Amino acid sequence: MLPFMKCVPSLLAGLVLVVFAAACTTIPAYDQNWTWDSPVFDEEAVLGQAGLLSSQQDTYFTSIWTLGGGALRRRQDLQLRTQHELWVRRQVELKKMSVEEALARVRDYVPTKDR
Repeated sequence: MLPFMKCVPSLLAGLVLVVFAAACTTIPAYDQNWTWDSPVFDEEAVLGQAGLLSSQQDTYFTSIWTLGGGALRRRQDLQLRTQHELWVRRQVELKKMSVEEALARVRDYVPTKDR
């Protein structure tokens, strides 16, 4: 066996650790204090509170099993649509929004694509 081949497993393990550490340090900030009574629907806060920001996922398994097939994206969209509808209902309850405006917002809501 060649001398440099002895260190290949160590180098690969180190590379995996560096990639994992980089993924863990890039978790975007989101408003943890966001509530249903907030006047603005905050998609980042909703996803962050649900643990669905892509950088919060287990990097190794998520990248292999879900990100490639778009499962995480579909899950995020479903979560955002559901939470948006609940937020709109809460705005109507608080009398901050009319029923007509609420129906239009639910009908026209499209989750943003820049996550």
